[in-house]
Amino acid sequence: MMPMRNLDTVKINGVNKITKPFNDTVASGQLDPAVLKTMTNLDNPVQLENNLTELRTGSLTPPIKDSVGDRVTVETTLLNCQSRAVPVEWLTPSIILKHQIMVYFHGGAFYGGQASNNTALLKAIADHSHCEIINVDYSLASEHKAPAGILDGLAVIQYLQQARLDTKIAIAGDSAGANIALAVASLNRQLGSHQINQQLLLYPVTAPGADHQGPLWDVNQYAIIPNQRARFEHYHDLFKQIDTLMTDYYLPANTDTTSPLISPLNQLDLANSPATLIMMGEFDPFRLQAWEYAENLANTGVDTTFVQYQGQNHAFAPLIDRFWQARDVADLMTERLVSLMSD
Repeated sequence: MMPMRNLDTVKINGVNKITKPFNDTVASGQLDPAVLKTMTNLDNPVQLENNLTELRTGSLTPPIKDSVGDRVTVETTLLNCQSRAVPVEWLTPSIILKHQIMVYFHGGAFYGGQASNNTALLKAIADHSHCEIINVDYSLASEHKAPAGILDGLAVIQYLQQARLDTKIAIAGDSAGANIALAVASLNRQLGSHQINQQLLLYPVTAPGADHQGPLWDVNQYAIIPNQRARFEHYHDLFKQIDTLMTDYYLPANTDTTSPLISPLNQLDLANSPATLIMMGEFDPFRLQAWEYAENLANTGVDTTFVQYQGQNHAFAPLIDRFWQARDVADLMTERLVSLMSD
């Protein structure tokens, strides 16, 4: 059940931070009991095998109940632009407001995931906002290394800029997909376009391949009660392994991981970024790098909001039939699509 109230919004280093506790009695430092149940296999350290087939299987979401039905239609199609044919799911609500469209990039560590992981979530957003949504099935590593997925995304944006000249574009994504969204948005700005009017980011990876001994991966920055500490540390270590594997699969040999196209944390054109909403779990191993990216945005004058869901971990948003936090994400994204529609 959703708590009765959120903690007050505070401004920290220019970022509007909103904290959402998982219940009315626990403000921080504990895993949501619903999350804790999913982490029973982490009582001991876990060693990932470098097996792409198994890794891809692990990147898929379980079946999710669709509460929207035929109020939103989903058409699988190809968008052709810049000599690229990009498969997408095009979500169309029964009532459409033409002034805003959202382009979404799924997560999955660059090597996995699929557009349909997020269909139920995106249908809920389309239904409530009355905005069309394009769910991009971009090229995956290791068969298609960087910048293939980024160029797929840029082709989708350029298609819309030709076909929907007067429509504002919200660019969105989760995890590695949010990383790709940020690279696409940066390239689009460098090409002189300002049709993207907002960024809606779920637990973004902003510095893949960063030093695991450095401040972006400091497990001691996560306060947690003693009897959950070991389980969380094993979870955190698991994500270090995922980060290493996904970076190796994603990047061509000898690619600089600090390149702004790969690590949005190092983008130099942030002052021209649109308003940005970042939604993150308290115990997400990528939270520290996402927060630093938020600070970088705010320091250049960009309207930046960081919503932190206490007790949550990574990749919860598609699970709208299990977590109130996922439904809250849908509500927040809906609000942004409607409120910034005319900007």
